[in-house]
Order: sequence, then C-alpha cells, then structure tokens
Amino acid sequence: MNTTPKDNPGRHRAGARLARELAGLLLVAAGMLGLVTAAFAVHRLVGTGLVALVLLGSGAWTLYRRPRPSRMALRAGTFCTVAGAALGLAVIWTLTPIGGLAAVSALGISAGLWLTSGEVR
Repeated sequence: MNTTPKDNPGRHRAGARLARELAGLLLVAAGMLGLVTAAFAVHRLVGTGLVALVLLGSGAWTLYRRPRPSRMALRAGTFCTVAGAALGLAVIWTLTPIGGLAAVSALGISAGLWLTSGEVR
C-alpha cells in the first residue's frame, strides 16, 4: 500500500476532462439543432412549441438550482423562462384563441395567488 500523498490531487488529467465536457456540449448542441430543424420541418408551430419548451425548461432549471445561482445566472434564467412562456402562449393562441385566452387567464390567476401568498424569496 502506498501512503505517500499526491502533489496535486485535483489536477490529474484536467485537460482530458475539459475536452470531454466540450465534446459533450457540442453533441448536445448538434442534437438540439437537428431536433428543432426536424420539428420545424413538420410544422412551424411544432418547432416553435419545442423551442418554447426548451427555453422554459432551461430557465426553470436555472432558477431552481441549488446552491443559489449567481445574479447573472438568475437574470438569464428569468429571461429564458419569460421568453419560453411567451412563445408557448403565442403557439397556444395561434392554434386556438380560446385556448390562448384560457392560458393567459390561468397565468393571471397563478400570478395573483403567488402575490397574495405573502411568501417572499
């Protein structure tokens, strides 16, 4: 058994880990581009709905991450969430105006309940 401590225990093959992360991010980006392109080929509303879901999901994931994200991450998460919700409402409204009105009304009710709950973050 070797009991000598390592000189730099956290720096072992840092370049390989960074290259692996970069390759993973490039694969995710290429896959998302292909998925959105295929959805737009089916119909513009399907593609727009997919983009809205991705924006809404990534924004919500950024906002509810623990430990608390930085200020810039909170701004980016808020922007993605609002943009995704707006795109989703536009898609629903385009498909059926009654559904769009119902979605806007549901958002108004949920915002009112959130404001009256007295809970402050």
